[in-house]
Amino acid sequence: MTGLFINLLNWINSIVHNYGWSVVLFTLVIRMVLLPLDIKSKKSMRQISRIQPQLQALQKKYANDKDKLNQKTMELYRKEHVSPTAGCLPMLISLPILWIMFSAMRTVGNEMTIQMLLDMKNTGVLPQLPSWLWIKNVFQPDSFAATILPAVNSNLAMIRPTNASAILTEANITAVLEYLKSSDYSHLAAAVAPASAFTNVSIPIIFTTIRMTVPNSLANLFQYGNGLFILPILAGVSQLLMTKLMNGKQTPEQKELAEAGKADQPQSNPMNSPVMKWFFPIFSVWICATSNAAFSIYWMAANVIQIVQQLVLNWYFERQDAREADAARKTEE
Repeated sequence: MTGLFINLLNWINSIVHNYGWSVVLFTLVIRMVLLPLDIKSKKSMRQISRIQPQLQALQKKYANDKDKLNQKTMELYRKEHVSPTAGCLPMLISLPILWIMFSAMRTVGNEMTIQMLLDMKNTGVLPQLPSWLWIKNVFQPDSFAATILPAVNSNLAMIRPTNASAILTEANITAVLEYLKSSDYSHLAAAVAPASAFTNVSIPIIFTTIRMTVPNSLANLFQYGNGLFILPILAGVSQLLMTKLMNGKQTPEQKELAEAGKADQPQSNPMNSPVMKWFFPIFSVWICATSNAAFSIYWMAANVIQIVQQLVLNWYFERQDAREADAARKTEE
């Protein structure tokens, strides 16, 4: 699957000629493929929400008989043609796709970076960097602490040779690591990130201290920093908005049960858990701050597209409910 994603991404880039926009278009394709599952999930969650009063009645009636409660609950699901697991299906599929995409972007990023450094080594010329909007090199993180070119102590040493790539060979990786330590490289790197424009800072966090190198002025940030930390922030905010949007509204009975601490209250949406509400947005910020910007573009774009999808689906189903309610009212009259 990783190879398929890489080939598709490279094919899109052969047309667009910009990796940032290629990732956006790639993300749109992936979300369109998953759209039928999103619609099915939305329908399932709405069905479960509609039978909440019946579920709560069963819960009260069989509060002291868990086996009977489970049996009656499953009978109700079958009667109403409700699949309690359908709401989780898109998430269960999206997560593997996310990690495959992470692997694909890491491989593409490593290949592009290794090839760029080999070209610099052989020609002594700084090549044109793959930029996107405010980001000067999409294969470096969108962060004020990231340099435009890989630093000497970068994570390139963690790259491992793979038979699936003609570029990521042991000989090429060794040559690049040696080149990073040379004066030839430091001379070219200084042209896009002079040492005088950066300073070392230490940030104490709980039981540890984070040390990083950052631009020492706002002017140097815009000129020499690879990014502005916009993608990690957008990823976290969009993840939080998407989670809230997918939660749905609780009925008064649901709120009353939640306030009473009923742990076995039926959940209409797995996104209601505190972990999904807060941990995942924070994790989004962290993973996008430490990954190359191309992967961060994918993460942010996927969230934005899902938010738009949810808004459109909510609008559609709300109009459908209004039409059904109006038809029922006319029938009663």
